[in-house]
Amino acid sequence: MRFRWGEGLDIDAAMDELLRDYSVKRRDFPGDDVEVALYQEDRVELMVTADRLRIHMNAHRVILNQIEEGAFTKRDMALREYVLTNYPRSRPTPFPWGFYIEPKFEVEG
Repeated sequence: MRFRWGEGLDIDAAMDELLRDYSVKRRDFPGDDVEVALYQEDRVELMVTADRLRIHMNAHRVILNQIEEGAFTKRDMALREYVLTNYPRSRPTPFPWGFYIEPKFEVEG
């Protein structure tokens, strides 16, 4: 799991960029036009699938899942690099709790 603090990622621009190389599905969660919500922009989620790696991403958080057993491909690693670049934080807040440590994995080649 990776995070962005402050300004969220532009999900529409990310979708356009990721569609070039990956399978992308968009999910819109229900909301209301007149509500007061801190994370209203997080109601849009993209599910991006490479070969053995799938991510679920919204404007502030991304979850990485290995969907098939085996070593990651170059395409999987490129998607992981995209995640690390755009979601640079390993915890949801600046406070020192809630760390997520990436497990070890294998890469083809």
